[in-house]
Amino acid sequence: MAISLNALALCAAEPAARSTPADASVRVFVLKYKRVEEAALLIRPHLSDSASVTLTQKLNAMTVTDREQNLKTIGRVIADFDAPPRGFTFAVKLIRARADAAAGTMAQEIGGLGARLKSMFQFNDYSLIDSAVMQGVEGLPVSYRLGDEYILTFLIGPASSGDELLLSPFALSRVKKDEQGHPQQVPLYRAAISVTLNQTLVVGASKEEGSKNALILILLAQETARPGSPGGKSVKK
Repeated sequence: MAISLNALALCAAEPAARSTPADASVRVFVLKYKRVEEAALLIRPHLSDSASVTLTQKLNAMTVTDREQNLKTIGRVIADFDAPPRGFTFAVKLIRARADAAAGTMAQEIGGLGARLKSMFQFNDYSLIDSAVMQGVEGLPVSYRLGDEYILTFLIGPASSGDELLLSPFALSRVKKDEQGHPQQVPLYRAAISVTLNQTLVVGASKEEGSKNALILILLAQETARPGSPGGKSVKK
């Protein structure tokens, strides 16, 4: 099996190609959404020993010579792989939790999540800082300003076809002014988090200056059609 990349072998240790069998056929696959180099690695288990693959990076295409049955299998594999990026919406609530305040009435915006928060954290008061619904596409970053001083950013990892999303890095920062009055971002929380679609995730994002105060993020991810423009723009607050 010989695989070439613009006349360069993908693997220098690959043995020389065997002669092409008489029943071999040739097909050209042009990828629209994914990189042809990734597809070439994906189809390797489906190639015969005598197959050959040539990549044309400028066209994001590959030419495969192999038995017709193998080419049919490879065609199905590439069709499943070369799917358009998935789009998602992220409903986010940023909550300030306080232990040094008298127990208050749960804000209406927090609603039914109040009982869950009380079971997870030991605070007396929970108040909503801001909420938003953001849009994003797998493989692209999302960024949004919550309230007057917080910024939430994350990158949506490759989503494949499952219900799990990896948001990495998932970061919350606070905008403060330095001695010269220039705004600067102070990191509060940064991690890789796994999100299950249609399930609410609660993240204890950061303790503030006092240990009795904290920030809590509530996140709900759902799949949507791909937005008209990539990135993270709020569609509702």
